[in-house]
Amino acid sequence: MGGAPHPLQQWLIEGTDGRRCDITVGRGIAGHEALVPANRSRIAVLAQPPLAGLAQGIAAAMRQAGAVDAELRVLPDGDEAKELAIVGETYRWLNEIGFTRDGLIVAIGGGALTDLAGFVAATYLRGVEVVYLPTTLLGAVDAAIGGKTGINVDGKNLAGVFRHPSRIVIDLNLLDALPEKLLREGAAETVKAGFIADEQIVAAYEGDGIDAALDDVVPAAIDVKVTTVREDFRESGRRAILNYGHTIGHAVEIAAGIPHGEAVAIGMVAAGRVSAEVLGFRGSSRQRAVLERIGLPTTAPAVNADRVMDLIERDKKRDRSGLRMVLLRDFGEPVVQHVSPGSVDLGLREIGIVPS
Repeated sequence: MGGAPHPLQQWLIEGTDGRRCDITVGRGIAGHEALVPANRSRIAVLAQPPLAGLAQGIAAAMRQAGAVDAELRVLPDGDEAKELAIVGETYRWLNEIGFTRDGLIVAIGGGALTDLAGFVAATYLRGVEVVYLPTTLLGAVDAAIGGKTGINVDGKNLAGVFRHPSRIVIDLNLLDALPEKLLREGAAETVKAGFIADEQIVAAYEGDGIDAALDDVVPAAIDVKVTTVREDFRESGRRAILNYGHTIGHAVEIAAGIPHGEAVAIGMVAAGRVSAEVLGFRGSSRQRAVLERIGLPTTAPAVNADRVMDLIERDKKRDRSGLRMVLLRDFGEPVVQHVSPGSVDLGLREIGIVPS
């Protein structure tokens, strides 16, 4: 991997609201030239603590390049940023710096930061422009792409809007430098794209584990997500397949307080068991083996089973007819359908949670 020259890869998503989102993947492109459209006089940079130095450098470069002002605010790390109190503090900070509707928000950080920044941009002054520089693998292949924004209100992402950033810039050099723990977490969402739509991603992780080449798996996973989002911007149909592993995974994430990627891996094991029961899916053992090859957990930590069940009951995919889950008929053949409480029980037992 490293910093060897590699051609830029680009995608365009046009939302139903008429907004365009340009996505660029390359190496050595995490600079203000790629992030900032021309003629911007007021820029608000939002970043997480580990990226404060990078964000300060980019903000300084923006000022030197002629922006009238480029202010930086460092927000809490991880999901601690996705709280109503932080949203309010960010609104007030934008007031203090005199941010206007022709300004630009630049979000530098992982998926939690882009979720929060996108929500703020969509709602402040009834909507301002935002661009993302995702700095984690999870953010690059999943959270930053697709126009979903969200904050946590008792449950995961229960408040949010659909609104694309105008640009997403993904620098593979930044991803190469990630600690192995963050690469593993992001690999969960990357290989998820393989399970639902591209078996070559599965094979790459099956062969090389966490060392699968980012130049290969990142663009492939992005392509899966972009293709799906183009078909269903507001998740009224097919886009729900991107939530494979998330119904039970989100519940475990909140109840156990574990990272999102680890929870999704556990949730996919549960969903694989439900898929075998409901649809005759024969790949659950292979799926578990691939996740273990990456180094991801496949059983839940000690957790309150009643709390997990309560969180599953609040899942966004539940409707009047009951709980819907994303299941696999085979690799690359996802379906969304209602499942019985008994099937959910089987999935939970597969990951070591025994409902009372």
